[in-house]
Amino acid sequence: MSASWSLAVDMGGTFIDAVALRSDGHVASLKYPRAGRRLAEPVVEALDRLCAQAGIGADDVGRVVHGSTVITNLLLELNEPPVALVLTRGMRDVPVLARQDRKDLYEPVIMPAVPEAKLFPEPLRFEIGGRIDAEGREVEPLELSAVDAIANAVSAAGVRALAVGLLFSHRNPTHERALRAALHARLPGLYVSLSSEVDPQLREFERWLTTALDAYAKPLAADYLHALADALKMRGLPPLRLMRSAGGTAPWHDLAEQPIGLAMSGPCAALQGVAAGLAASGPAIVLDIGGTSADISILLDGRPTFTDALECGGLPIRQRCADIASIGIGGGSVVSVLPGGALRLGPRSQGAWPGPAAFGLGGDLPTLSDALCVLDRLPPRLAGGMVLDRAAAEAALGDVAGALGLSVLRTAEAVVSAAAAGMAEALKTHAFQRNLDPADAVLVAIGGGGAQHAAEIAELAGMRRVLVMPHAGVMAALGMLYSPEEGDVRLAASESPWDSLPPQGEGPHSLFAPMTTVFVPAGWSWRVMPDQTLALEAKA
Repeated sequence: MSASWSLAVDMGGTFIDAVALRSDGHVASLKYPRAGRRLAEPVVEALDRLCAQAGIGADDVGRVVHGSTVITNLLLELNEPPVALVLTRGMRDVPVLARQDRKDLYEPVIMPAVPEAKLFPEPLRFEIGGRIDAEGREVEPLELSAVDAIANAVSAAGVRALAVGLLFSHRNPTHERALRAALHARLPGLYVSLSSEVDPQLREFERWLTTALDAYAKPLAADYLHALADALKMRGLPPLRLMRSAGGTAPWHDLAEQPIGLAMSGPCAALQGVAAGLAASGPAIVLDIGGTSADISILLDGRPTFTDALECGGLPIRQRCADIASIGIGGGSVVSVLPGGALRLGPRSQGAWPGPAAFGLGGDLPTLSDALCVLDRLPPRLAGGMVLDRAAAEAALGDVAGALGLSVLRTAEAVVSAAAAGMAEALKTHAFQRNLDPADAVLVAIGGGGAQHAAEIAELAGMRRVLVMPHAGVMAALGMLYSPEEGDVRLAASESPWDSLPPQGEGPHSLFAPMTTVFVPAGWSWRVMPDQTLALEAKA
């Protein structure tokens, strides 16, 4: 039997999205809740369930593509153990000093550009003698005698990963490679990232920080990708491919070796899917909201824009990728009250475990999803069969309500408004910095939470039209199947998720579809377009 199906699975902060695309364009999809802190297992469980529901056998599958916000979320939250750095003698503080760019001109206190304590604290930054000059010539031999002391300190600290950054290694990587070989001879299990391989370009701070972030992500990425690849192999499925931040896919082991290439994997896949399926002309701003982050990007002439650098949680990363701004606001973002009485959302997230209190999995911290639940803007049962607990959501918001001196209901409204304001400001900043007035663009809402907040964000950003595509809730997974290496893909006409809705209406109203929830505020109307896209429009 010829392989007639392609599988794609995207792992977000709260749900796993799985899509199966048949050669005739038929699509089957599902959302699967992430239970616990596991990574590989729920991905396989989601694929197992999808294949069982669609009647797909291992011999029917020609490819499996995976994308993830795991690395994105890791860089937003910085909740993994720190890494060690080995730098050229005299350069120990370069990754901390950073570029002296002051983005917030009127802040009375300048915060550190790089959170060194979380990434590479001073005791884990080592120096080594040896020098390559700007022409790539060795002017001082590498001091390999220092490796034993470095290895002993790294081992004693329990560090699993180390980044190597030597001057002018992008012109001559000999010293970095020799240092890696010497470290592996002493510590065979140590993950080592070389700046000459991760980012072989000028400017030491950018090259070394990107390399340090690659090392920071490597233990987590390697553990879960090896486990996932082994599980798929046991099921007789094709070798796993991964969605890259720069677009397209690559064999999984390539990105396990250099996981910084996954920093915008899921968001890039979603953008690729929107670009392939969006019928609207003119500029579009894409808003992808998940459990941990909100990702903002732009389509010009129906094509994604790309950049040679990205920023994730305030950290500059020099990697070729889709031009996406990612901020730490999502459904699982924890709500707190600052000393001055202002609300703060994120960057800490409850993620999939224990999740928002409304999920009934033991979470007790207030989140954006809890506020939506209290406001009845979520259905009683989410995709994947998760039943929401409104009483738990109200209890979680109690302390915030007390601090603000408001009722729980008013507090929930304030939380949702604060989330919309934060995302609207990020959207406007991203657009204006790229010479685009948001008022001249349409807002395309995707992801589990995109359509829930899009109209309110559009209103704050001066936009008058929002589009929600039929497969918006699983767009990242679907977008992986539009990879450039795989040629042209066309979807078959499928049943609309909006079939149960009236053809047009006016807000305020919550619209619930199997994998998408839409909120239509007052002053907005909705209608279903011929291609089954749901259009929200602000009244004149």
